Amino acid sequence: MRYVELTGIVTPHTHDVEETIFYIEGRGSARVGEKEVKVKPGTMIVIPPGVVHSSIREGFEPLRYLAIFVGNPDL
Repeated sequence: MRYVELTGIVTPHTHDVEETIFYIEGRGSARVGEKEVKVKPGTMIVIPPGVVHSSIREGFEPLRYLAIFVGNPDL
């Protein structure tokens, strides 16, 4: 599990394992594959292995979330 405080953008990337993101503070948007979703506290996204994804903050407050990996990602 990893705590992330985003003050801008997480560029598009992939992982070899499943990732679950649980947003705990702030607002923004997330792109998973071809889908884009608005995120806020309480939003949870499950990202399958190998799918391109990214997040971007909206506004001035940080976008904070927990990233939970199933397996052993190469961090």
